Amino acid sequence: MYDDGSRRVPWECSNEEIQRDMGTATKSLTELGVVAGKRVLFCSMLSEAAQFWPLIVGAMLNGAQLSCADANEGDAVRVAMFTQRLSYHAVLGVTPEILDGLDDLGRSYADVFHGIPIVGARPGAFERLTASGLAPHHLVLCGPALAVGRVPHGPAFAAPGEWELGADDTRIVVSNLKPRATSFDRAPTAIVGEVSEGGVIPKEFS
Repeated sequence: MYDDGSRRVPWECSNEEIQRDMGTATKSLTELGVVAGKRVLFCSMLSEAAQFWPLIVGAMLNGAQLSCADANEGDAVRVAMFTQRLSYHAVLGVTPEILDGLDDLGRSYADVFHGIPIVGARPGAFERLTASGLAPHHLVLCGPALAVGRVPHGPAFAAPGEWELGADDTRIVVSNLKPRATSFDRAPTAIVGEVSEGGVIPKEFS
């Protein structure tokens, strides 16, 4: 499922495209330093499996050690437990709901994510982490395409050769560049922002 800005939309995936996405995920994770011996924590929901499963498999193919948590308020305690007990190179997929859960636990963001080189945060969480003094990377679900920033505060890029991100006024749209079970031709997403250097910079939440 993905959010097109007005509703949740189901979409069909083929085995072939998932295989391709696994291949591009290994490259994207390598660029982020998620390689053999490094630990990564993925924060996602089951409904986001089509976007996150290739990353999870890509981490395993790279020889990285991985953990998973739901991207909701209730699993904030799991996120805090993991980051307290284990040393992570990256936490990818932090949501506003996770931060709400940390607030309820009385845990500061700077404490929970201290010393983690890459914190990939979604819109709404990104701004809160920045305000706390952290330097997060953008992680953006542009409809069916998952985009991750290569540097703190920089644009988030979807898999090159697979997706093209554009803008319709202020709304990010997405197109597939290779055949997929579901075709996307400037399909609307829930993301408001702009495209820079082929990547997306979400509009800041106030």
